[in-house]
Amino acid sequence: MDRVRDIIIIGAGPAGLSAAVTASGYGLDVLVLDEQPSPGGQLYRNIERADQDTLKILGPDYSKGLALVEKFRKSAAEYIGNAIVWRIDPGSNVCFSTDSQSMEISGKNIIIAIGAKERPVPFSSWTLPGVMGAGAVDANFKSSGTIPDGPVVLAGSGPLLLSVVGHMVSLGVEISAVLDTTPRGNILSALPLLPGALRRTDYLLKGVGMLLNLKRSGINYFKNITDYKANGKDWLESVSFKTKNGSQHIDAELLLVHEGIVPRCDFTQQIGLKHLWDPVQRYWYPETNVFGGTGMNGIYVAGDGAFVHGGIPATFKGSLTALDIAGRLNALSSAEKTDDVVKTVKKLSSELAPRPFVDALYKPRMDLYNINDETLVCRCEEVTAGSIRQAILEGCQEPNEIKTITRCGMGHCQGRMCGIALAEIIAENLELDPGDLRPLNIRPPVRNISLSELSRVTLLEAATP
Repeated sequence: MDRVRDIIIIGAGPAGLSAAVTASGYGLDVLVLDEQPSPGGQLYRNIERADQDTLKILGPDYSKGLALVEKFRKSAAEYIGNAIVWRIDPGSNVCFSTDSQSMEISGKNIIIAIGAKERPVPFSSWTLPGVMGAGAVDANFKSSGTIPDGPVVLAGSGPLLLSVVGHMVSLGVEISAVLDTTPRGNILSALPLLPGALRRTDYLLKGVGMLLNLKRSGINYFKNITDYKANGKDWLESVSFKTKNGSQHIDAELLLVHEGIVPRCDFTQQIGLKHLWDPVQRYWYPETNVFGGTGMNGIYVAGDGAFVHGGIPATFKGSLTALDIAGRLNALSSAEKTDDVVKTVKKLSSELAPRPFVDALYKPRMDLYNINDETLVCRCEEVTAGSIRQAILEGCQEPNEIKTITRCGMGHCQGRMCGIALAEIIAENLELDPGDLRPLNIRPPVRNISLSELSRVTLLEAATP
């Protein structure tokens, strides 16, 4: 394998695939590294093997991925699946592992296209077996056709939660209740943004359709939930929650939680890019320009990893990144680039029209991280909210300082599960905006590899002075 490439793309979701198709179409040497065994990312997971029943259940949003993956397979881009990237450096070198062997390669340009994830939110007994992210159900069904046994309770807020409910209803899964935590007042802040969203009534009607299908299903649907917790000794046995009418209790064997989507910033934090804080959806995201370019030469972030906009917008963002690189490498003329960029930006703008309204409508509730002292925040190191608050009382004022004192964020995941919660707890206790804080430092290896593999990594030869 050629170890010096024009472009190395990390991630084979909508943005990564689109960037690869566009860039290789201009004759650039493109390598795509992806953790999954086949291209598609989380959204289009296992799309090449999906049968007609699966496509029907998951709907057109999933089915659209097949055409993109087919274009990618026909392109000249090289693909390596089951490739675990564990380091990126500002000099455009990448270390990755495949078949328990690590090597270092170099790219003139690197596109980080690892997408987004469900927001991790600690709550009482969230570590019990039987508590999962709602997106995991879709992921398991796409990968292996497995579906959960009932009874199931779903809790949280956002379009993905409604989508998962619809899929489970189609699959005949027993759903005991849906607990909607969307704050009642969100609609008032979202209404001024509705005129812009009306440019894409099809998008809005899809959302209305999901709500109507939920009501027609006859499932117990509770709105304005302010708190929920898992109950059980060795595994989940029931779910408790609060409504305006008081506390309620439902037996359940599975609790699926979804409190929104946030960018995966593992590598953008590891490489040291500047991050900004979105006050609406409350997450950090890397600072980029319209092409996904960053403050580091040759380092790009494409798709939902730059800002969460969804699968179709991610394809256009991936194309814009590829067009910028192709122009910089003289693979297309300035006039061709300008023409293609204008067309792509127009399509992207149309797709983004509803997003401000949707983001405001499903803004996380203010007390999302108002958890009791006994609740685990860092699952890796078993650090509680009380330990974090005690460190704040003793004078710690920023995430990396508290990480040093409490080990919160120092475990295997390096804060992927607890980083945002840590910042929110600090901000609440010090009466700060989380945007005033600095996200946790992440150091390589970003993914777990053995010491024996690390000792055998095949490095690039150092340049001769």
